[in-house]
Amino acid sequence: MRVRAGEPKDAAGLRRLLEGLVGPLEAELVGELNAQLLRFLGGEGTTLLVLEDGDRLVGMLTLWVRRGLYDDGPVAVVDRLVLAPAYQSPEHARRLLEQALGVARTVGALDLEVLDSEGSYLPAEALEALGLEPARLWRSRML
Repeated sequence: MRVRAGEPKDAAGLRRLLEGLVGPLEAELVGELNAQLLRFLGGEGTTLLVLEDGDRLVGMLTLWVRRGLYDDGPVAVVDRLVLAPAYQSPEHARRLLEQALGVARTVGALDLEVLDSEGSYLPAEALEALGLEPARLWRSRML
């Protein structure tokens, strides 16, 4: 198994990964997912990491970098960590998070935030193993 940067060719694997969690996607959602993937991969300050088992994509993590008014420097934010059900283990989550920490250091981020987003797999053991501590999160649904 290996963690690597996501590429446009991963669109079908990402779709299968998501369908394994939520069921079949309608054609229009598949098109939207592909467009979002290309925007994300081409965006400045965004990174997609994937976990492969052989030629099968079994996990993904999205990371972006922000700079806030009160931050001393850039902050890296993991907003999704998704693993196929058969791969949901602290070890696999930790592998993706370790790579995210490496990316954060590379871009000069001073902090790493991991959001507990819907659909994310974030076992406490993996977060604690990397020294990540819980923080308060305020969220409002706009829809």
